[in-house]
Parts: sequence; C-alpha cells; structure tokens
Amino acid sequence: MKSLISLITVFLCFYAVKAQRMLPKQKSIGINTGLLLKKSSGNYFVNTDFIIYSKKGNYSIYSFEYSRQTIPYKTIDVPVENYSLEVGYSFNLIAGLTKSFLINSTFSATGGYENINKSETLLYDGAVLLNESSWVYGGSVKLSVETYLSDRIVLTGFYKAKIVWNTSLENIRPGVGLGIRFNL
Repeated sequence: MKSLISLITVFLCFYAVKAQRMLPKQKSIGINTGLLLKKSSGNYFVNTDFIIYSKKGNYSIYSFEYSRQTIPYKTIDVPVENYSLEVGYSFNLIAGLTKSFLINSTFSATGGYENINKSETLLYDGAVLLNESSWVYGGSVKLSVETYLSDRIVLTGFYKAKIVWNTSLENIRPGVGLGIRFNL
C-alpha cells in the first residue's frame, strides 16, 4: 500500500512539473554572463532579462546589458564600456516532448551608450584618441539552448551577434555566454 501511495505521489509531482512550463503570460527573470569573441582578453558582458512567455514556447524578451572590452595600445588597454537595452522576440525552433530541452532563435532591437576611455580623448603619452563616446543603436541575433533543471529553473547557453551603428569601433560584436533563468 505504501508503494502505491508513493507511486501516485511521484506521478502527481511529474505531472505538475510538466504542467507548469512556459505557460502563456508566465514571466521569468534571467541573469546571463559571457565573453565577447575578440583577440584581446578582458572582454565580457553581463545582462539581466525579463521574459514574458507566449504560445508554443515563444517569448518576448526585455534586457539590460553591460559589456566591457579593451583595445590594446602600447603598454595599456583602453576600456570601452557599453550600456544597452534590448527588446526582442524569441522563436522556439526545436523542443523536446516535455519541453525540458529547447533551441530558440531570438531577434531584438538594441540601443544604448558606448563610453570609450571614460570619455577622455587624451592618452598618457599625449596621443589623441580619435574614437568618441556616442549613443549607439542596432540589432542582435541569438541562438540559445535551454534546459529545465527544475520546474522553475532554466539553464541557458547561447551564441549571439550584435550589430551596432553610430560607433567608431567594429559594427559586429559576437559573443558566447551562459545564464540562469527563474520562472515566476
């Protein structure tokens, strides 16, 4: 009798886990970090996401990102910091039957501020930096692999490419990262 009750309890737990994933209008918060793919070291990004699920595993995404990269100059590294907001939509490409493993593609618009060398144009040796801090805008594409660790916790790995205009640096900025998401 005890084993029958245990079996029913386990069945109900698995049923509840399956029933709570990616419900329309369900919200989640995510934290991501990763590396910008550049030749020099010390290039990274950190962002936080707010996600609202819609039907079929698709979702709207709202994100704030801070990224830092360096440009080598003689014996120093010139810092470049970006503060950006992204608004986009993610499409579910492949999903497991229980939706515990997904592959998504996200398209988003981005805008923010790019700060080069803390807005100082004069370097330590008297050289003048021609690149200027400015407001930037553009878009990004992201391919992500998502797996549910539990009913409320999702682990994500992704590759993204951000395309930025109105910058005096490179326009295409690829990166890879990992993140964790908490469904509310």
